[in-house]
Amino acid sequence: MEESNILMALITLGVGGAIGYFAGRSSPSLDNNSQEQQVDELKKEIVLYKDSVASHFQQTATMINEMNDSYKSVVQHLAQGSQDLCDPGTAEDVENTLTAKSESASTDGQQPETDTTAIEPPRDYAPKQPDEIGALSENYGLTANKADTQEEETVIPPFAATPKV
Repeated sequence: MEESNILMALITLGVGGAIGYFAGRSSPSLDNNSQEQQVDELKKEIVLYKDSVASHFQQTATMINEMNDSYKSVVQHLAQGSQDLCDPGTAEDVENTLTAKSESASTDGQQPETDTTAIEPPRDYAPKQPDEIGALSENYGLTANKADTQEEETVIPPFAATPKV
């Protein structure tokens, strides 16, 4: 029995190997050249896409610069018109208003400058008074009964819960 099982296993292995060999040779698989052609085509598509994105952003930058120039021309036209058509006090007010707005609008895409000394970064701790116990202290939220130091300490929750309405 044992010999027939071994013989059957060897025959099955041989037949399976032969079928796999012939099936692998006769299957219509993509050869190496066609795969390389596909990779080259995909690379060309990516290069074309990158070029189109770059040209889009170049054109957008040009258009924005033209828009800024047009805005400056309008501001200059309004300033000249205010000088020609208004009394000197009104013309000066209009010019000051226009230059203030044009300076804040034409910072070339930058944020207007702010006073950073007044801005304080957020704290990652709770502020406390010098004589208070900090939140990381072992005794935080615990107080001793001053009348009798032998008694247990009463626990006070660190954040007093307020009743919700």
